[in-house]
Amino acid sequence: MTQVQAPANAEQRKVFWAATIGASVEWFDYAAYGVLAPVIATRFFPADDKAAALLATFGIFALSFLVRPLGSMYFGSRGDRNGRQKVTSFVVLSMSVATGLIGLLPTYEVLGLGAPLLLLVLRLVQGFSAGGEMGAPAMLFEYIRERQRGLIFGVFNLSSYVSSLGALAITAALTGVLGTAGMAEWGWRIPFLLAFPLGITGLYLRSKVHESPVYQQISEQGEVKEAPVRSMLGTQRRNLTAYIGVIMINAVAFYVLNTYLPTYLSENAGVERTTALWASSLISITMILIQPLYGMLSDRIGRKPLLLFATVGVFVVSVPTFFVAGAGGFAMVYLGQLMFVLAAAPTSALSAPVGMELFPPSMRYSGAAIGYNVSYAIFGGTAPYVSTWLLDTTGSNLAPPMYIMAVAAVAFVVLWRTLPETAPAVMARSIPEKEAV
Repeated sequence: MTQVQAPANAEQRKVFWAATIGASVEWFDYAAYGVLAPVIATRFFPADDKAAALLATFGIFALSFLVRPLGSMYFGSRGDRNGRQKVTSFVVLSMSVATGLIGLLPTYEVLGLGAPLLLLVLRLVQGFSAGGEMGAPAMLFEYIRERQRGLIFGVFNLSSYVSSLGALAITAALTGVLGTAGMAEWGWRIPFLLAFPLGITGLYLRSKVHESPVYQQISEQGEVKEAPVRSMLGTQRRNLTAYIGVIMINAVAFYVLNTYLPTYLSENAGVERTTALWASSLISITMILIQPLYGMLSDRIGRKPLLLFATVGVFVVSVPTFFVAGAGGFAMVYLGQLMFVLAAAPTSALSAPVGMELFPPSMRYSGAAIGYNVSYAIFGGTAPYVSTWLLDTTGSNLAPPMYIMAVAAVAFVVLWRTLPETAPAVMARSIPEKEAV
């Protein structure tokens, strides 16, 4: 395939903001459920068994991830066959509608078992829609200069943490103003209802960008695959395995940090709910500041060394994170989470560029979406549930961090054996050495 002419800077900026803000809308919608899990447990399940209600809430959270691979195959196939722009516009619309409707649902007291069933249906719609969100980084990837990918995607990936920060901060502010009783009565609906105006904003931005120049070229040259998912599974199995390894540690790290840990601290470690939420909000700001640095560093030294560092780091700091954060007080909660963030941040900063670099353009959307969402279905959506179940079953505060350590160990082996270096600058430096041999 011949070199694609770089789009004008104005168009690149438009695509960057459309992709980033659209992704922020999607992940705010998803984060709201996790942050509000303790409240949702009281509103959608019987109140006589608090632990069972929380497990059921996280169970619905996990089930929504099981349909994400189906969404990735559906949207990935259409994005590789029909283009990125229309598919990603539909994805942000469907996610926002499903999230907004959660804010309108009747509770268990009003509808009985019908309430959690409706909640499950809307969460499944959310999960199916989230399966297509890798189209946004695919479109952005095909607009930007290759030697700046790590830096630009380090900034782009802030969208998920800005979203989590927004969900945490709004929940903390509402809890502070309304109190625990007011939040449980009606305040929990507000973050979900915000999905309606946010979704309209994301849809508008994505509808205003042009189709990816790379996709336009492969379409004009007749290189579009009729069955991109089948082609990818037949020719890209090693790359798919490598990408699942990248995402498995990212998924566990992200959802333990942003979804499970605030609940663990308030429900099991005796930390005040508002303290846990505000400390988690500050740690999201910290993640926002350091991700671009890791992305820029990966452009210079490579993606693989940083990802291997992250798996080792997560393995080492998981137990200290839980014990330091559980010691109580804002400073200790923040310090405990900071150790975890410094180790895990490369997995988030590099997840998108590595996925885009591993797969060829004709199956890029499908490959990245399927690898990302299969891994998230197995390791991300289940992380809060497994952590809660392990803690409830064993009674040991060591159980959740030990689970994280096991995932980190497996991820290290997978990355060491299957992940090639994908950073263009590092690959370019290695060419003379290979030619000399």
